[in-house]
Amino acid sequence: MTVTLNLPPQVEEAYVAEAHARGLSLEDLVRDVLLARQPSPAANQLSPEEWVRAFEAWVHSHAGNTIVLPDAAMERESIYGDHGQ
Repeated sequence: MTVTLNLPPQVEEAYVAEAHARGLSLEDLVRDVLLARQPSPAANQLSPEEWVRAFEAWVHSHAGNTIVLPDAAMERESIYGDHGQ
């Protein structure tokens, strides 16, 4: 499919620079961006195996984004401090 986009010059320049920095053509960068945002099928349209694969892919896509809080952060005093007593 061919799509023509009319972008403001500064937006186009930013995407051209990003594509160049990634070693891609502008067309390849735009394709990658659109495919990454591709709507996924509704969960009820997936087989159980497909749903599990999609869920596991989602979980792995968040790897490294987890913040581990110390146990003390979840204590009442840490949450409310002097309030609520």
